[in-house]
Amino acid sequence: MITKEEEKVFKKTKLYRFWNFFIYGSSIAIGVFLVYLYSAYVFINK
Repeated sequence: MITKEEEKVFKKTKLYRFWNFFIYGSSIAIGVFLVYLYSAYVFINK
């Protein structure tokens, strides 16, 4: 039997997992983009 309190906690953890995934994903994407930008910059200025 799932109580309302447990349901709330479950929804919260799901939301936190989504936000963690979103934040980590965007930071990794930005990091990769910066590396790409830097390599392009170095390649152009050769």
